[in-house]
Amino acid sequence: MSMSYAQIVEGCRRRNANAQRALYDELAPMAMGVCYRYTADRDEARDLLQDGFVKVYERIGALRDPQKLRSWTYNIMVNTCIQYYRRSRHTVLQEMDDYVDNDYDELPYTMEDIVKALSVISPAQRMAFNLLCVEELPIAEAAGKMNCSESAVRVALCKARKKMRLYLENKSTL
Repeated sequence: MSMSYAQIVEGCRRRNANAQRALYDELAPMAMGVCYRYTADRDEARDLLQDGFVKVYERIGALRDPQKLRSWTYNIMVNTCIQYYRRSRHTVLQEMDDYVDNDYDELPYTMEDIVKALSVISPAQRMAFNLLCVEELPIAEAAGKMNCSESAVRVALCKARKKMRLYLENKSTL
């Protein structure tokens, strides 16, 4: 990186194209990873990435500490994905008993295998999985972000883990 975060932030505040490009080049790979975790489709992930960077450029003036640029951008990307999920919610989670499968054994799969497994679950299940397993949010906070009950989040996570496990187990037997 030829520019420091402080230089990038100051340049972006002045709407300098070189600074905006430096910010994008530095943080796009991380941001794309976030977006792809929340959607099963690369094109949707790219759209979310673009939407997220528009928000970053629009709101960069609010960033107080340039050293927090990476985590600040990460949070904007996560929130962009959550807002997208809320707008495009295709399925409604049904209330069910507080049944949770607590088998958290480590699985011997590559990151590519897990990303492919994420693509076989529903958007609601993917959201629950990401918020609870990747972002490590408490159930109550995840339920608030998903705008549903805690039990619905638990059910979505349980279903996500089962579908992903089934996909991965079937893949390993091929």
